[in-house]
Amino acid sequence: MTALSLQVQAVGLSAPGLENWAQARQTLQGEASYCGAADYQFPAPSKLPANERRRSTPLTRLAFAACEDALQGQQDSGASMRSVFASCSGDMDVINSICRGLCANPIALSPMQFHNSVHNAPAGYWSIAGSDHSASTSISAYDASFAAGLLESALQLHDDPSQALLLVCYDVATPAPLHAARPVSLPFASAWLLGANMRQKPLAQLQLRSEPGDLAETVLEGELEKLRLQNPAARALPLLQLLAQGQTGELILGGNRSALRVTVAAS
Repeated sequence: MTALSLQVQAVGLSAPGLENWAQARQTLQGEASYCGAADYQFPAPSKLPANERRRSTPLTRLAFAACEDALQGQQDSGASMRSVFASCSGDMDVINSICRGLCANPIALSPMQFHNSVHNAPAGYWSIAGSDHSASTSISAYDASFAAGLLESALQLHDDPSQALLLVCYDVATPAPLHAARPVSLPFASAWLLGANMRQKPLAQLQLRSEPGDLAETVLEGELEKLRLQNPAARALPLLQLLAQGQTGELILGGNRSALRVTVAAS
């Protein structure tokens, strides 16, 4: 596969102990230790109208927190923008509630639960928040969801480099009994403002190349590695660490049957 190039203009983050990019940079640079047991409150999405805000679930609030962090102070924050939303499992709290409702006698299902259960619900809320009719893609690729989202974003930018793109990758903790089949222990979301011809100086230049076969994923150390393994969306952490440290380097994302080789050039 020919290498695909893209630029990272801004990053947003929301997770326990890493509640925004400014705070996370200190931890990823090694200036502060990561506290894995930190409490996390799902922020209310400031961009959503009041009615939709009340209907939003923790998954949507998590995705919005990362998006709003990434776009804070950006020239493109109010512009219509393509988006890619990537999540391994979607809204597992809602799925769990629907499954329990189906097992009840009589069956009790809420239309609002179904509305929030579809995989593109966060993308729908985001389009409502900005009255944005731009194209949006919602995808899932198990533990490689972030890698798949990054590759999809690069392909769209290659096809049309004239407009920026917002990539969001997110997952919440899985409730019992679903946790036994798909253990996700904590929420994590990152958002990425990406482009091919950015007006501002980018944080970094990325080159992506798909690699066949099983290649070992790039790993971290200590508590950050534990975090990386506790949520599929946290597979973005090695790339986030390179960006935070302003380093040039190469890493492997995905790694199951095919992998994504990412070359990072700091600006």
